[in-house]
Amino acid sequence: MQFEKEAVERLKMWYSGERAMPLHIDIEPTSSCNLKCRFCWTRSKERVGNCQYQRKLTNKRLFEIVHEAADLGVKEWEIAGGWEPMAKPHSVFKMMTLIKKYRMYGSITTNGTLFTKKMIKKLVEIGWDRILFSLEGPDAKTHEYITQTKGSFERETQNIELFKEWREELGMKKPLYSIHSVLTNNNYNKLEKIIEFGHELGCEGVNFEPLMIWSKMGEKLRLDEKEVERLRIHIERALKRAKELGVHTNVANLREEKLVNKKDMRKIIKEESFDGKNILSSPCFSPWLNMEIRVSGRVTACRICDDETGCENILDKSLSDIWFGKYFENIKKQFMNGNLPDYCRNCASGLVVDMKNLRNQLIKKVKPLEWMKRRIF
Repeated sequence: MQFEKEAVERLKMWYSGERAMPLHIDIEPTSSCNLKCRFCWTRSKERVGNCQYQRKLTNKRLFEIVHEAADLGVKEWEIAGGWEPMAKPHSVFKMMTLIKKYRMYGSITTNGTLFTKKMIKKLVEIGWDRILFSLEGPDAKTHEYITQTKGSFERETQNIELFKEWREELGMKKPLYSIHSVLTNNNYNKLEKIIEFGHELGCEGVNFEPLMIWSKMGEKLRLDEKEVERLRIHIERALKRAKELGVHTNVANLREEKLVNKKDMRKIIKEESFDGKNILSSPCFSPWLNMEIRVSGRVTACRICDDETGCENILDKSLSDIWFGKYFENIKKQFMNGNLPDYCRNCASGLVVDMKNLRNQLIKKVKPLEWMKRRIF
């Protein structure tokens, strides 16, 4: 809620003709992973080949970016998954420490297997804010079918339990942590058990993200029509159980079939946009709020972007120069004209919901009559 309010204020500035600083940085510090998840985008040779990894972020530049972000007024960081960030443990750990030194909010998405005991204690001590653990099932068989790595379930759950133990030992409330599972035909009937397991591990939330298809291997995990039909029963059971246990979950989002078997999300995203040539006509607000920094140094506006045409490189320019540069200027214009890039077809359903909420909040600020009409009709 805190960052939603700040996002609306910055969007309001852009709407009024002012320039606002980025709110959020999503950074990819490494290009390696110790697991082999079947659904992962890294199973796509074409997408990995488009990543232009000829140049890579140095440790020195990683730390400089944190300093620059603090000066710019960035409030929130996501150290991205996909590749496993803790595959580069020492530099990422130092980066996390710097983020908290500047009192910025820090989140990391991880498979959770590479933390050390010493690192876990230190992250609790510095008050790291949030950890999103990728866990694909409530048991080793379900999880390791996806990761294709024996022992990954035990290593991850042991580390989650260590975070819980050190929080209790040191009397700390942070980091908050949650489980994130990709919905597949391997776990769709285990939603209730995943929520129960998350509660057992001390998670504040258990969230689910519909499958994105990147490869033939991922295609085999798609739910068929009968499984989508049966999914409805499991969603309601999971919602009831989450309420009983006091666990936050986004599982209700899965009630919309169009968000489960995703084909092309661009039409869904555009449903909420206005006609016109201002920020409200944009189907998405990422170019006004977010910087996605790849390990190659190239900077886009979105995590799922697979077209880096025109991107500028943080190895050559400052954050400020890139944020107010041609790439972000051009993509804002493109979005305001309602022209979404091809990669938006794979938009995450959670992001679609977030953008809808931001739009409604922004409308209340700048066009209250339109907001009232939406509420009524």
